[in-house]
Amino acid sequence: MHTKPNIRHECDFYGWTQEQAAILREMSGKETRLDVANLAEEIEDMGRTEIREITSLLRQTVAHLLKLTVEPGSQAKDHWFDEAVTFQSDAVASFSPSLKQRIDVEKIWRLASNEATRILENHGTQVPEFPSVCPLSLDELLVEDFDPKVAIGALSAAIYPANKPPV
Repeated sequence: MHTKPNIRHECDFYGWTQEQAAILREMSGKETRLDVANLAEEIEDMGRTEIREITSLLRQTVAHLLKLTVEPGSQAKDHWFDEAVTFQSDAVASFSPSLKQRIDVEKIWRLASNEATRILENHGTQVPEFPSVCPLSLDELLVEDFDPKVAIGALSAAIYPANKPPV
C-alpha cells in the first residue's frame, strides 16, 4: 500500500514533529499496542534535534564571520569564508518555518562572540568589544542568497562604528 507523502513533513519537519506528538498524546488511554507516551517523546526529541542543529550551524556561521571581521588579513581568511558559506547554506537547507520562534539569535550571538573572541585571542589578536545585541537578524542569516561580504559589512559597522577595522 502506497500512501501520499505528508507535505508538512517535507516542508516543515519541526512543525510536523510537534503536531504528530500532540496527536499521539491524544491517543493516550485509548486501547492500542503503541507505546504512545514514549513515541510522542521520541518524535518531539527529533524536533528538538532540529533546533540544536540550526543553532549550531548559525553559531558557527556567525563565529567565522566575526573572525573575518576582526582579522580580515588572516592567513585563515579563505578557510573562514568557505566555512561561513557552508555552515550558512546547511542551516538554510535544514531550516523549518515553524522553527523561527524557537531559534534564539541572541544566544547564538553570545556563543559565537565568545567562540570568536577566545580563538582570536589565542592567536594573539586584540579583539574589540562586540555589541551586546546581534547586528544580524535571523532572516538575514537564513536568506538563500546569503552574501558573507554583506554580513561582514554589517558586523564591521556595528563593531567599529566610528572608525575603520584593522587591516
